[in-house]
Amino acid sequence: MRILERLKFYYKMLLLNRRNTLVMFLGLGISLAMISEGLIFIYSFQYDAFVEFNQFTPTKQFTLTLSSFSVTGEEETIISKITNITKDMIEEVGLQDRILRTDWFSERGTMLYVNSSVPGGGEQLIPEFNLYGLPPDYFSALETILYNGTLPHRKDEVVVVTKRSIIESTNLTEQGRFSLYVPVFDLSGDIYLSVRLGIPAAGEHVNVTGVIASEDFENFKGTLTDDFRALDDYFSDQFILTTHTALMEYVTNVQYLSGHVGFTCRVAFDLTKIDAFNVAGEINKINELSQAIQREFEKEGFEITVEHQIVEQLRDFNEEFLIFQLFALLFTTPIIGMALSLTSYSSNLMKKRQKRQVSSMLQRGSSQKEVLTLLIFQVVEFTVLALLICVIIGYPFAWLMIKSTGFLSFGGVSVFPAINMIIFYVIVGAAFILSVLINAKNVWEMSNISTVEAYGTTMQKKPMWERTFIDVFLMILGITLWLIVRLQLKGSSAYSFAYGLGTTAPICLILGSILFATRIYPFIVNLIAKFGWSRPKLGILGLSAKRSLRRKSAVIRSLVLISLTFTVIISSMTTTQSYQNYDQEQAYYQLGADILIKNVKVQNDNIKNQVLAVEGVSTGTYIKLTSQIITFGQLTYSYMVVGIDPEEFSQVTYFQRSYFDTPDPLSLFSKIQDDNDVLIQKQQLDKIATYSGDQITMEVEKYILGRVNYTMDVVDTYNYFPRFFIAYPQTGEPVFRFSIIGNYNLTEALTYSSFNVGGDMLVKVAEGYSITEVAEAIEDELGRTVENVEDLMGSFEGSLRNIMLYGSLNTSFISSMIVTIAAISLMILIQVLENEMEVAMLKTMGMSPRQLFSLFTTEAATIIAFGSILGLGIGIFSARMFMEILTIDNVLPPVRLSVPPLQIFFAFGLLFFTAISSAAFTSWLIFRKDTIKAIKQI
Repeated sequence: MRILERLKFYYKMLLLNRRNTLVMFLGLGISLAMISEGLIFIYSFQYDAFVEFNQFTPTKQFTLTLSSFSVTGEEETIISKITNITKDMIEEVGLQDRILRTDWFSERGTMLYVNSSVPGGGEQLIPEFNLYGLPPDYFSALETILYNGTLPHRKDEVVVVTKRSIIESTNLTEQGRFSLYVPVFDLSGDIYLSVRLGIPAAGEHVNVTGVIASEDFENFKGTLTDDFRALDDYFSDQFILTTHTALMEYVTNVQYLSGHVGFTCRVAFDLTKIDAFNVAGEINKINELSQAIQREFEKEGFEITVEHQIVEQLRDFNEEFLIFQLFALLFTTPIIGMALSLTSYSSNLMKKRQKRQVSSMLQRGSSQKEVLTLLIFQVVEFTVLALLICVIIGYPFAWLMIKSTGFLSFGGVSVFPAINMIIFYVIVGAAFILSVLINAKNVWEMSNISTVEAYGTTMQKKPMWERTFIDVFLMILGITLWLIVRLQLKGSSAYSFAYGLGTTAPICLILGSILFATRIYPFIVNLIAKFGWSRPKLGILGLSAKRSLRRKSAVIRSLVLISLTFTVIISSMTTTQSYQNYDQEQAYYQLGADILIKNVKVQNDNIKNQVLAVEGVSTGTYIKLTSQIITFGQLTYSYMVVGIDPEEFSQVTYFQRSYFDTPDPLSLFSKIQDDNDVLIQKQQLDKIATYSGDQITMEVEKYILGRVNYTMDVVDTYNYFPRFFIAYPQTGEPVFRFSIIGNYNLTEALTYSSFNVGGDMLVKVAEGYSITEVAEAIEDELGRTVENVEDLMGSFEGSLRNIMLYGSLNTSFISSMIVTIAAISLMILIQVLENEMEVAMLKTMGMSPRQLFSLFTTEAATIIAFGSILGLGIGIFSARMFMEILTIDNVLPPVRLSVPPLQIFFAFGLLFFTAISSAAFTSWLIFRKDTIKAIKQI
């Protein structure tokens, strides 16, 4: 046969088999579309993932520290020298385009001497009031938060940053000349030794031109917000700011360790350039930079310490991002598997028809080589068609999934999906590899078919998994792996086990449970058949059950696909909802209310009135805070005392029912009636030795009196308390931490001094208002930053976590609907194609199209009902396992599984209705065919 004639022959055969080809490439096309959608979806966040997952820019990323040394003779050149070395090393490693700022700070430990503005208060030396030299561009931003005064301009001028309570109770507001001492090492530890040595022996005068409240510095809002947050972490609680030149002048004039200065460098990276899929490469580059800097500084004679905090942050991000990638894969991979199973399933169902066709070709003179070539050509054809389906579905599907904001909600910001040659090569390679894996055995068997095999009756064999008890093995393996994971979750290598074994265990249990259930399905159908056959009115039910038993192999394949579909959907919905609730509860537990305003002056209601006047604010309350640390030998008691207004606090704060044993928060907090009434956490209370059943006695340190005993009445206990109870007490620990809740007066009674009482404000947002928008309005009103739960929630609407969670869920749901419709429709359609003689015979025996319609629809409904109920149970069970992996490092509060009843009812109903409708519609189309025409076709 010449080449042209052969091509014409192949073309005609392909046209003749176009219905078979359509059935065979559909599943592969869906599989490739899911693979391409997943790759495009993940790669669209390649360079934004690190920023999205952190939400806030990490304050400490890469830190260089030069221990204090003498700069005498180099006062004017030392800053430029160390700056140039750092810059040269960054360029040598090739990271100059990846770094935003490189700021060197100079430092000298100092103590500020102030006078009290309170009559009879006297003088006071405040320790750890360090002096820092800043780069020039910071000072222009400082002007916006000055409490009073001006910025420093001359060599001896400084700006003081301290607590508002100290500003208002000392002479700092008067500005002018102040004595600034350096600590002098002495075995007695007497800080006033410096004062006795005097100036210039142990200090120097500085000119305070301006004062800034540390609360305003900490909550700075402006173009350098991230930089000021970093400074707040690098510097001491209270400090003095000046220029590098002024600091050099100061250390030169002080005689004790004259000219000694310490230096710290803060390196800030451009986090949007971090490749989320090459975190190991990013870490190697940063390690290379740290080694280069260390080597160069040591060569210049400096003792330097390099801390690359961003490396640990990248590792933490990589762990969490990997979990979310696994989450996406866990609920997408089964869909790919189901689609591939659909291809294999349809190929097996069409096998009998193909066998007859190939046998006819061999009988009419075609060689085995020609038949093999035709079959290979047919495989190539449907592979190319599957690739076209992949392109048509995959890219638009990825674009739609990126816009996911909720279940079947696609109102997010449109992000252009990423596509590159890697994805293209992966898809093309996967297409042909999967096609070969699916069809190789089938093509070879077809090319060697005999007439007896083509037209004879073959006995159905049990599936391999049923003969080899793979279902039982998978269940045992899944349970074993999960037990290992549960034990190892408490160990130091929990993450590696969670990723390796923890994600494998649920998959094994899901597959094993579904296969085991399908093993017993024929027995259930046999009971249905007997039940229906014995009752005339249920004859159709009995007959459909008998047909299912006769076609057990094909029915079980359909049942596995449908059960997997329902399992994946229920599991992904439950996991997504549970994780969102967990994420929300974690945010509220960290803040305690919708909005938290830290470091508020609680001595008057000025701030409170300003906040309550903002539109959208429902209620607000102050909380007062103080702490005490008492040491007895090797044991330390650390007390956090929280003062509240019981009525206001119960209306504003966030609480779950499991946090306490009373019906509601008010019934708990209203028990605080007197100044001595307190609430304590249950397990913490058991660790307090002085607890007598209704009272505890606590030893506290007072400013003038020293240590005194204070007795309190324990009116009730709580299980969990947002912000202040974050870990269970452990026996044998050297430090016991306790949180005591009382009224405002209790904090005043237990504080060391009035300077040690701080305050925050909790705010509840009114219904119908956006928490973020109200928080921004409060920031504008107060001129400072505040915290709100939506910013802390990693899975809030529009966040990367939210997109990945709901993108995976929507992908699973929509794909599952397609697979379910295809599986049911193909099962019925191919049944009729393969059993046309049986159908025609039933018609000639008197069965009406309506009865045939009922017969096939009932058979499909039985399979769908069993698969959906099975999927519901296994889906909820597996969701619990997935949640334990997603929340692996959670301690408090405990994770709760949240089953969304409305969403599950809607999804369950929609899938069930779709499956039944597809079965009914396919049956209706088929059985409208004329009987005589059908017999002629046979």
